[in-house]
Amino acid sequence: MNRKKSLVANIIHWVPIIGIVFFIGLIIYGYSLGIFHSVHSLQTFISQFGSYGVCFFILLQIIQVIIPILPGGISSVAGMLMFGNLQGLLYSYVGLLIGEVIGFFLVRHYGKSFVQLILSPSKYQKFNRMLQKNEHHIKKLLTVTMLVPFAPDDVVCLIAGITDISFKEFMKIVLLLKFWSVATYSYLMLYLFEVVGKL
Repeated sequence: MNRKKSLVANIIHWVPIIGIVFFIGLIIYGYSLGIFHSVHSLQTFISQFGSYGVCFFILLQIIQVIIPILPGGISSVAGMLMFGNLQGLLYSYVGLLIGEVIGFFLVRHYGKSFVQLILSPSKYQKFNRMLQKNEHHIKKLLTVTMLVPFAPDDVVCLIAGITDISFKEFMKIVLLLKFWSVATYSYLMLYLFEVVGKL
């Protein structure tokens, strides 16, 4: 019985890590093909999946939370251009929400070592500073970063996994405010793309 428990514990421990390594490999492969270089190249790639394009896009958004592939907002803008503004935002919201939940549990289980694995050294230092300053005010920080466009809400969600905030409280804030966060920065990014395109 103990051996079985030990085997299950090892599987639970290693499967997420293997999954992350696999996704990092896919990301490197995607960069080598130029998939993540622009909104147009991403659109072209996703359109190849036909009716499965929505599923692939949501999966991309889930990964984007845990392993930032694209500069903020580009994938969401691509979704709006491909599927329509409202549908694109909804798909982004679903994917990013699932990603936030997965990230929260991964950090809660593996701690800072997981954060160090997925963040660059400079971002990890920023993560540590934010954690030290806001560990006891995480609900306020999470709310503010969700409300302010381009604030590092994904990093704050990782910080939340280390603090004593309950999953229920975390989900209340994320469920209520994530759509606002996605919609505001996506529309701002779309507007900026249109302005730059006219220059």
